[in-house]
Amino acid sequence: MTEPDPAVRDSTLGALKIACPSAEMLSQNPSPLDNPFVAVEADVEWSDEEVLLPKRRKTPYKPPEIRVAPRVASMHAAETSSDDSDDRDLSPNHLSVNGSPLIPPKSPSRPDVRPGSSQDDLVKRFYDVTRERDALRKELQRQSMGPHGLPAHASVVYKSDEKALIGELLGLREEIRLWTEDYFTGTPSTSRRRPHLHTSKELFSPLTDNYTAYLRHTTDRPLLIQSFLWSQLQHRIFSTLHKGCGYVWAGKLGDRKLRPLNDTLRKAVRNEDQAEAYHRWRALTVNLLVPQVDGKWSPTFDAAPVLKWIKRFCARLRRRLRPWACRSLREGKEMLYTIVSAAVALDLKMKRQRADYRFITWTGGRPNQFWGYGFYDSEMDDVESEDEGGYRGGSVVSSASRVRRRVELSLAPALERCGNANGHVFDQNFILVKADVMCRRVERAREPARRKPGIFSRGRG
Repeated sequence: MTEPDPAVRDSTLGALKIACPSAEMLSQNPSPLDNPFVAVEADVEWSDEEVLLPKRRKTPYKPPEIRVAPRVASMHAAETSSDDSDDRDLSPNHLSVNGSPLIPPKSPSRPDVRPGSSQDDLVKRFYDVTRERDALRKELQRQSMGPHGLPAHASVVYKSDEKALIGELLGLREEIRLWTEDYFTGTPSTSRRRPHLHTSKELFSPLTDNYTAYLRHTTDRPLLIQSFLWSQLQHRIFSTLHKGCGYVWAGKLGDRKLRPLNDTLRKAVRNEDQAEAYHRWRALTVNLLVPQVDGKWSPTFDAAPVLKWIKRFCARLRRRLRPWACRSLREGKEMLYTIVSAAVALDLKMKRQRADYRFITWTGGRPNQFWGYGFYDSEMDDVESEDEGGYRGGSVVSSASRVRRRVELSLAPALERCGNANGHVFDQNFILVKADVMCRRVERAREPARRKPGIFSRGRG
């Protein structure tokens, strides 16, 4: 084939440039493959259409310059290292092993850190927070250490003391249950009956309205005696709400000074800060009065009145419960003395803590009625537990009766903790040990009818 005429080719190229301005890149001498970013001048010829349609020249792309200020050490190392290591040192994305960015220390060797810049403020804030954290950590360690570099008593014992309190409470419950079952199960002997110093109504009517059925029952009588013992221990030893009660472990010091001062400060508490201050004072006072030396208590006052009070209290309990005992309570005198002594020791350990440990009871509508209220599964345990099928003692218990359960007798109170172990947040309460209750109604045992002598039925002859 013959080559086309150059005039025809030039006219065709001029018409293409007029219709499509991007055709200016087509030229004979410069090849667009040699330098694609160089603009090619348009033809000298022009027309009115070229003025009406301005030419849009494409400018070459120039990436922005990125200035990386290398460290002085890396600049010296770049002279001796290879190109790969040089690119890795001058890379702005310095990452640690775990992928988190490394914050270099502030020093004059970093020329990109200028005073007043945002990066300078960030690095300054980072080091300020680090110094503040280290100072707080040192202060915490200083306060938690004892005189010889050992941890202080107040920083490590509170958690274990709570577990010890719960264990001793459960042990005290078990001792009371065993003592009542040993001496009050069965039929009381008429030859050992003593005159009643107090009527059964005076002693047991606040505990349940069905006390006569419990006293006549041979196996349920110990449950009523357990409830009576716990009510006496809670009223005279653990509680400080009544006059002349509580602070038994302090002896005469508790009667004369400690109890009135405690009542005055306790009634003056109005907010969270005052509650923290009061319980801190209470725990510190008790620890100073009865310090613990080599694992043993060493009271700073005369403890002889405490032992005398425990003996008198045990004798008073035996005289009140003697008419309903099936054995001589003189045999169980030592065990009862151990129970009361353990209750006094438990109260002392509870008062030593910064948290407020206390026993909780419920009332059924009147101040001295400790029965007749609803059963709460989150705060109470029924001593006659039911299995999954709803069987109790061989009889089926319906779901409706379980919902409508009512407490007939409270055997032991619940243990509650107010505040945490460090003496803060006293607006929160936690039930540590649930109360032992009984929801079954005890029925009176019916005696069989006796025939009168001398009366015989006649038959028809």
